[in-house]
Amino acid sequence: MKNLFYFVLAVLFIQLANSTSTQAQACRPDTRMVETPPVGKKKCNTIPGDYFNRSICNVAPFRTYDPLKNEIFVPAGKTISCFSIVSSVGTPVWKIVDSATGTTIYTSGAPLGGLSFSGGRSGKLFKMEMDAGASTAGASVTLGYIIF
Repeated sequence: MKNLFYFVLAVLFIQLANSTSTQAQACRPDTRMVETPPVGKKKCNTIPGDYFNRSICNVAPFRTYDPLKNEIFVPAGKTISCFSIVSSVGTPVWKIVDSATGTTIYTSGAPLGGLSFSGGRSGKLFKMEMDAGASTAGASVTLGYIIF
């Protein structure tokens, strides 16, 4: 019985050591800097890629950025997919918009499962935007996705 306990403990430790952190970032003046590099590596439908987080929050603007808005950039020749809600506080009402056309691509509450964006030949920029009036005060959402 003692050996089984150590075996289970060892397996849990290995899984913990090999997992990628998916903790949401609190909205602070340095959130954008913390979220800029990849959080780690993950697979999206068996394809390895870089895992990123992006957060938006219904809080007062900081000197360095407006927390109601954030950007998702898809590099040329790359795809982003496997979106997930990493963290959500309160009732955030938000959307993802194609910055080139202004077209709303996603609205909060809709399924994220099939969401996928291509960077095309020159890269593409999408914007996350929170509706401050429709969201509860202090609401936030952190989105996770993989670029491959």
